[in-house]
Amino acid sequence: MSSLFFTCPTTHQQAPTGIETDVQSLRAAWRATLNVKCPHCGEVHQISVRETYTNGALKRPISLGHL
Repeated sequence: MSSLFFTCPTTHQQAPTGIETDVQSLRAAWRATLNVKCPHCGEVHQISVRETYTNGALKRPISLGHL
């Protein structure tokens, strides 16, 4: 399982959704929208699952030249 994160549209900081997911569950929820209270600005953001990412997704960039 991986933690699901989003980028706060107000502060542009990484924020947790509080959701743990796997690839199959993420694929099934791809068109869903989440209402998430942001720990950075205190607002409730409506975030598309397509706008979220898992922990480590941005920390391990790959070179697309090898694909």
